[in-house]
Amino acid sequence: MPTDDEFADDFARALRGAAELAPEPVKHTLAANAEQRGRRRRRRRRTAFAGGLAVLVLAGAGGFAAVGDGSFGAVGPADPPAPDLPKMSSEEVVGLISGLLPPGKVRVIVDGGAGDRGQHRTGATLWFDDGAGESIVEVSAERTDLRPDAGTVCADPFSTPQDSCDRTVRPDGSALVIDKLRDSYNAAKREWRATWAGPDGRRVMVTEYNGQPGASNRPNPPLTADQLTALLTAPAWDRIFASLAPVPGAPKPGDAPAPTPSQGQSQGPSNADLLAKLVPLLPAGAKVSGQDDKRAVLTATVDGRSSMLMVGVEPPSQRGRDELKSMDHDYTTPLEVREKRPDGTIVDTNRFGNGKGATDPVLHWTATVYYPDGSQVRISEWNGENGFTFKPGDPALDVNGLKAIVTNPAWRS
Repeated sequence: MPTDDEFADDFARALRGAAELAPEPVKHTLAANAEQRGRRRRRRRRTAFAGGLAVLVLAGAGGFAAVGDGSFGAVGPADPPAPDLPKMSSEEVVGLISGLLPPGKVRVIVDGGAGDRGQHRTGATLWFDDGAGESIVEVSAERTDLRPDAGTVCADPFSTPQDSCDRTVRPDGSALVIDKLRDSYNAAKREWRATWAGPDGRRVMVTEYNGQPGASNRPNPPLTADQLTALLTAPAWDRIFASLAPVPGAPKPGDAPAPTPSQGQSQGPSNADLLAKLVPLLPAGAKVSGQDDKRAVLTATVDGRSSMLMVGVEPPSQRGRDELKSMDHDYTTPLEVREKRPDGTIVDTNRFGNGKGATDPVLHWTATVYYPDGSQVRISEWNGENGFTFKPGDPALDVNGLKAIVTNPAWRS
């Protein structure tokens, strides 16, 4: 069933009651979307200066961060010293990475070497110019306890514009993903992400842009798919991994795949079941098209106006009960309305545009019911064919229409 953690829309996630419910829980999609959210948060808050220019520095998929000694350290408490690890300085790490890039000029934005505290990851953020325009390239290497299939998936094209994505499983059991993404609001901006994940938990990740996040200066990022593949799979990474501390519980080549939940462990209705309940609750005469069981989405046309609807139901949970309690203290956004009913249920309706407090034009309409047992029913509506293409205008249903749907007793049966 849909889960809150899989929502990929930045501004919708920032609004309580505005979260779009996403696909049935697939752990690999969840990992990919979580990685994307982390990138966006780091992109907004991390700034570095290089060559007199203020540029937004993006931490790589591994989440490495610059610390006082110039090395990249793991998040949380320091790891115990790892004995007998060959050390690599920051300069050596940058030199090795630079040697794997195609011919061109390299300038360092942030560098990092495996230090003497048993870190699991290292990398560098660089300016790279192959003669066609300087671009930001992020590279990281990391030891993890993850299997190759965990997180190495293409971004969901429903929530992120995507030119292409290729995922291959190599003969040695490793996985390689090259995902070519476009910016949701500026089609000229490109972000190409590539990940190699080994069967023993090793990972190499590259993110490149066609310029910098704030501005593009060339049609595409500098490294082609073939060049990314060559960089990710180069034997030279063995030297860097030899300097990184092993991670307890790391998989071993040949390990059996992780078990998948049995059918009896379902946490709620399937997306197909949700759509089957939604359709009869639409206004009389509504025309339905584009039903998508992967996302619990359909397009409804009412009086000549068409909108996309996404629905989800959360079963009772402690998290839901905690969320209900916190709503008394959470702020509301400009057009958000909360109604607390005598039994403690809260009905939340909202309207907003492209941004946390944007109200002109209104592009999204949501309604959510929070029940005292922690269960929730949500429906989101927007004018557009996916999660990032929006158009102004009247929706097929106003917030009162959405409210009538989510409060219908049919969802509790």
